[in-house]
Amino acid sequence: MWASRVWRDFVEARYDEGMDKRVVVITGAAGGVGRQLVRRWLDAGARVVGVDRSANGLAALGSSDRLATVMGEGMTEDGALAIVAATREAFGAPDTLIHTVGGFAMGPVSGDEAAKQWDLMMALNATSNFHCYRAMLPALRERGGGWLVGIASRAAVHPTANIAAYAASKAALVALTQALADEVRKENIHVNVLLASTIDTPANRAAMGEKSAANWVTPDDIADATLFLCSDQARAVHGATLEVYGKA
Repeated sequence: MWASRVWRDFVEARYDEGMDKRVVVITGAAGGVGRQLVRRWLDAGARVVGVDRSANGLAALGSSDRLATVMGEGMTEDGALAIVAATREAFGAPDTLIHTVGGFAMGPVSGDEAAKQWDLMMALNATSNFHCYRAMLPALRERGGGWLVGIASRAAVHPTANIAAYAASKAALVALTQALADEVRKENIHVNVLLASTIDTPANRAAMGEKSAANWVTPDDIADATLFLCSDQARAVHGATLEVYGKA
């Protein structure tokens, strides 16, 4: 199990070497997953740039000489380029992006809000990745390689009723991951995506109740998976869809 103490000890033991040279951008840093990703990557020794639209959420991340925070979003080309520019100003060229920005909406395709939901889900769950990945590529090439990781969903490969827009947007992210990975693998750039089941965040507990939370994936599970994918231990991994399902 990803969250086991044994696995976490392995991660911490294996990936601290050279971490002081890593510059990691984490979008959605004020969210339930993003906050834990920031903490774990800082604990591993990396320099981290946390990006979010919430000033209060960014302030709650605390302070460190290895942490910079950026008010921004990657929904547009200009927004994504601004994130990379701010990262360069703080720590130099980034070598890693973990893009946690996304959203969920549900309803039937025939519903009155279906067209709006489609556009919103595509923007949050696919287009934002597209712009942020493109913006990162010059920096990764400058660094001689690097890592891009997105967070998709089990719904991308096992869609169910009333989540067509959400499932299609996450499937688009998987396709983007695999196509881009094939384009850049010879440049030592790794593009991979996590397929997550329900993640145990305060927002999901509030929306879905506490009863099933013991079976959900934790933010630590997500952090462990990113530490693995963005390491030399995954040097041969390109275009992977890593399932992080917990007990769900």
